[in-house]
Amino acid sequence: MKKAFRNTAVVTGCLLVPLILNRLYFKYRGGKSKPLFYDQYYSWRFGYIRYRVIGQGKPLLLIHGIYPGADMAEWKNADASLYQSYQIYTLDLLGFGHSEKPCLSYSAYLYTGLISDFIKDVIKRPAIVAASGYSAAYTVLGYTFEPRLYKKLLLISPAGIENGYELPTFKDHVHKWLLETPILGNSAYIYLISKKDVKLSRRLWRDCPDASYTKPIISATAFAGGPNAKLPIIALLCKFLNVKIKDKLNRIQIPLLILSKEYIGLQELPESLQFKSFLDI
Repeated sequence: MKKAFRNTAVVTGCLLVPLILNRLYFKYRGGKSKPLFYDQYYSWRFGYIRYRVIGQGKPLLLIHGIYPGADMAEWKNADASLYQSYQIYTLDLLGFGHSEKPCLSYSAYLYTGLISDFIKDVIKRPAIVAASGYSAAYTVLGYTFEPRLYKKLLLISPAGIENGYELPTFKDHVHKWLLETPILGNSAYIYLISKKDVKLSRRLWRDCPDASYTKPIISATAFAGGPNAKLPIIALLCKFLNVKIKDKLNRIQIPLLILSKEYIGLQELPESLQFKSFLDI
């Protein structure tokens, strides 16, 4: 009887200790990042979406890529002169930054719907949209479904053309299920994006269009909101956010500019002459 009790206590401890430590780690790291007082929130059907509006003029929506710690800060170096001619909207996608991070199944069509709904419900007029990586692919899908919402598209290294469109296999389904478990999933997420394991992270992200934007020190927003922050990243790594857009690009009938990370870095983008001249067309 004592042996059974001791064994039960050991097993319980082995399960509870990492679970508690992981949650404390999320709380500690996530607490280092706070939303600003002028942030606004859009009550979307799947959760609250943080966004900001700056400037006056034609609406310009800037959408960050999808990677650990991604948020609206990706566009923090945008040229200040843009605010004189454009009303600039930036947002944290669902599951990122300080937007809500619900426990649900993240998919390409979830984000496609969010982008289009944000334009309809918040901007309330057709917008110029600039997006990177997987978000650029979702913007193309959004245009395919509701073209009236989009005036121009600026796509930075969009997924779904040369990579980022393979369908998940049975192995991917198994990996996703394992990584979504509280103990294994939380530990794997922390390990993957910790500062010490940048090389491992880069290897896992080598086929991701957003890989070059992953910084050695991950933003604290990667932990904001608790362990659910891992869910969209798990969906991405297991190919559940993949989509194919190559066949849809020829159907776009509005001004379109595609920039490649091979010759232009994201931080340099707002200074790009192509970027500015494209907006002023």
